Amino acid sequence: MVARSPPSPLGEPLLTADEVAAHLAVDATTVYRLASRAELPSIDVAPRVLRFRPEDVRAFLDRRTRTGAPSSRVQRLLGRGR
Repeated sequence: MVARSPPSPLGEPLLTADEVAAHLAVDATTVYRLASRAELPSIDVAPRVLRFRPEDVRAFLDRRTRTGAPSSRVQRLLGRGR
């Protein structure tokens, strides 16, 4: 992730939507969409200001990680399933 200051006594610093987006290699709009659907937990620090816990981002990635064979859609994208 982005180089950050050391953790505070409260724990790891919270991440902005832009930082999460950079880590996931997606647009910040996607991060906001995931948060609005409650797929990615977020913290409302103030009106129109969201922050994300690093452990929630890691848990989100763990939930979204596929361990089986690629789906037929992925097979098509790879040119193997016609």
